[in-house]
Amino acid sequence: MDIQRVKYFLTLADSPTVTAAASKLGITQPALSRQLRRFEKEVGLELLERGTGATGSPATSLRLNDTARSLLPSCRRLYAENRSTERAAEVLRQGVVERLIIAATQTTISTIVAPLIATAQEGIPVITTQPIEHYAAFNALEGNADAVVSPLPPRDDLCFHALGQAPIRAWVPPNCALAGRDNVDIAQLSQHRLALPSHRSVSRTLFDAFLGTASAPLGEMIECDDTATLLALAKAEKALAICTAIAEANLVPLKITAGDESLQGVPLYLVWNPGHFASAQLEKLGDALQNYIAAATTS
Repeated sequence: MDIQRVKYFLTLADSPTVTAAASKLGITQPALSRQLRRFEKEVGLELLERGTGATGSPATSLRLNDTARSLLPSCRRLYAENRSTERAAEVLRQGVVERLIIAATQTTISTIVAPLIATAQEGIPVITTQPIEHYAAFNALEGNADAVVSPLPPRDDLCFHALGQAPIRAWVPPNCALAGRDNVDIAQLSQHRLALPSHRSVSRTLFDAFLGTASAPLGEMIECDDTATLLALAKAEKALAICTAIAEANLVPLKITAGDESLQGVPLYLVWNPGHFASAQLEKLGDALQNYIAAATTS
């Protein structure tokens, strides 16, 4: 199977239109269409639904049919394995792992991975990041990512390093009446305007579950999935921020409680495919991330 045509097929699957896919690949739309027809012949399957223009002109759109969607997971694995093989060969030629791609949510990247990158610890290769959605973390392992930082427990067929928990806390400005304490009851907290991540976030799911257990009503709120924006709203005294930030200047973090119970944080795991050529370096990275989270959340 021609791996370049597999790449074309996957790019189309991940693009809103054939024009967008061709642009990503740096080729013309007719050239992409020809390569996709050859891919169909190669696998012996009809994979694409071809649309026509309003006046009956030749095909102007391509969409994956049900057969193509069924083939996608296998093609993603094949392409990922090919990329991994190419990079493993490069490592063997050079004798060193120079770069790793770590996929994570935007919050995890900005609050945990990026600060670690800035320390440039010895023994850890250059790290670049790839933003992903919370509940699609492991899909990144079928693409270019060497590993993912996931809030979801890894499958049995994957390697992982437990990193600890990213605490879910309320962040308040220093002049807030709540700032002089270590924790705040969720019933009292819900009386304030809150800036929260949306339901696409694991931290929001855990917060809502804790809110329900405490039978506390949720009052006025602002939803936003960008942690920097949530914290900015707290600094501007527009709302109290609820998020998994590790540390933030000019704001006070409070544990969220309900009686004797405390809201638990988001568990995090560094996850990678077994047999990865950089397994030793990923283990070191896991140790570094674990130590950073532990130090940042207890300081």
